[in-house]
Amino acid sequence: MNKSCSVLAAIMSAVVCTLVPASLVPAQTPQGRVPMVEVIAKLKSKSEGLMVLEILVKNSGDVPAYVVTDPRRVDRSKGPYIDTDSTDASTLICSVQLYPPNPFHPFVDGTSVHLLRLEPGASHVEVVQLSWPLRTTEPPFSGAPGTRDIPATSIKRIEVRVGVLPTSASLMELVARKRIPHDAFTGMERIEVGSNLESLYEIQTVVSSNSVQITKPPTGEAMNRPSPDTLAHESGHADPPKPQ
Repeated sequence: MNKSCSVLAAIMSAVVCTLVPASLVPAQTPQGRVPMVEVIAKLKSKSEGLMVLEILVKNSGDVPAYVVTDPRRVDRSKGPYIDTDSTDASTLICSVQLYPPNPFHPFVDGTSVHLLRLEPGASHVEVVQLSWPLRTTEPPFSGAPGTRDIPATSIKRIEVRVGVLPTSASLMELVARKRIPHDAFTGMERIEVGSNLESLYEIQTVVSSNSVQITKPPTGEAMNRPSPDTLAHESGHADPPKPQ
């Protein structure tokens, strides 16, 4: 896979996730209590060929919730999943969520995430650096395998999407069984939901941030330089956050 996409993080398939256009999402718990998770993105800095986003994920409700973090792609590289919006190609989507498994090479899929529990009032900040030339990632998967270039001049805005899972006894039991270094999730893990077994992907709700407007797309010589293949986290954790 072409790795020209450099992403610095300090921060659809048979089943369709609920995509909430607003920045505040309710995730129903079995007890009927509703956690409210808010995602706010802002442009921290911009220079030629480079943009830095700050992403705030906050539990604004009164019950805990799990949020998706620390994503790895199909090739095991770290960083958010990158694509353009299916209905508006001028919107760049930067997502941290669960996706269905690789439909092309299911046995060589390095995709995984961690789950971070946010208590009421708690927040999590990630910093994402995007540099051009930029390519889509896998996931998300399209109708054919492979990634594609994203022309910088075509992007007018950026939107962040984060997966949220409601807290339940069965999910907490699953999280408790996970131990480093085997504490990652693929989304295909199944837990009891009422009288049924459902995958984490099925119970996930995806919340969208505000739209970050890009007044002037990055241009110039930086667009023609290959971007680094390194990634580092600045989320306040030296290691991937350990689920609680």
